[in-house]
Amino acid sequence: EQRPERFSVGDKVDVRVTNIDNKTRKLGVSIKAREIAEEKEAVEQYGSSDSGASLGDILGAALKTDD
Repeated sequence: EQRPERFSVGDKVDVRVTNIDNKTRKLGVSIKAREIAEEKEAVEQYGSSDSGASLGDILGAALKTDD
């Protein structure tokens, strides 16, 4: 979804370069690609550490303490 009215000339935005056209000397950039890359990086960094407990284990332990 492109919404050019979101930005004004001179605004600074974080983007990812998606295409380089040497013939026309233009860059293709994407804000969404940058966001996806950041999200993927965060999942790799924080989501990969396994705590060793499943949701069932945690809830089961909590239910047993209520008895």
